Amino acid sequence: MKNPDHSSEIERKRGRLVRAITRPPFNDERGEKGWFTHFSRAPPHVMRHLRVELDGWPNWTRPMRIAFLSDFHTGSHAHDVERLRSIIDEVGALKPDLALFGGDYVNLQLFGGGRVPPQTIATEISRLPAPLGRFAILGNHDYIYGGHEVMKALGNQNIAVLDHEQQSIRFQDWPVDIIGIPDGDVRRPAGYALLRSLTPARPALLLAHDPAWFADMPPGPFLMLAGHTHGGQIRVPGIGILRNGSRAPLRWSHGLTREGGKTLYVTSGIGTSAVPLRWCVPPEVVVLDVAGS
Repeated sequence: MKNPDHSSEIERKRGRLVRAITRPPFNDERGEKGWFTHFSRAPPHVMRHLRVELDGWPNWTRPMRIAFLSDFHTGSHAHDVERLRSIIDEVGALKPDLALFGGDYVNLQLFGGGRVPPQTIATEISRLPAPLGRFAILGNHDYIYGGHEVMKALGNQNIAVLDHEQQSIRFQDWPVDIIGIPDGDVRRPAGYALLRSLTPARPALLLAHDPAWFADMPPGPFLMLAGHTHGGQIRVPGIGILRNGSRAPLRWSHGLTREGGKTLYVTSGIGTSAVPLRWCVPPEVVVLDVAGS
């Protein structure tokens, strides 16, 4: 197992290098890619719409509909601002009750431009209608860019940012807790404390940037939603994905997982990291209809 202090120091050094190359704050509201446009067109995204039934959740007259979007990396592909606007319109047409955003809003690919500022991204995703609210966490790329700046941009658009925090909503007179555990490189004590505070008496949605936290989530009426892995981003035919950028095992890289009385959904996300390339792992938006079993 890696030494946590050593790993954190490596991430800090890498973050300083990325910041030096990408030079935030960004100010390109259109995300122009220049000559890189021809190499960075986004593949078609998939709209995943599934029903998830959980023991211990209320048997409502209808399920709670949750829109879950993560790993935007807006600007990693050509015409990404227009693409994001179209995706938000598509999801909005499904009339979600709740919107959850899983982090990594900015594009920190080292080459190819597309330096879209956080306020532009926040303005676009805030257009998603959600009567129960819009909640977000930050990802590791957001912290490298500047966590305070990204958090401020989201907050200015009335998107509640959960920084190792818990809030509650009510749906059909039943309370549901929403817990936010951000980042993907550093595991803070506050995250463990939030997981220890879970009680079987209250259903909860856990918004975690990194699915590695699933190992520490107790069994119960809880659903964890995570990103960070990009679904592996590249799947080799006959072999599968080779890495997921997380301490989570490869089997937790994408899709719905039920293990030991626990439930996890990991999205492949909207954007890309490192290079604007996917292979056999399309970008996706997830809409979940969640109800008691």
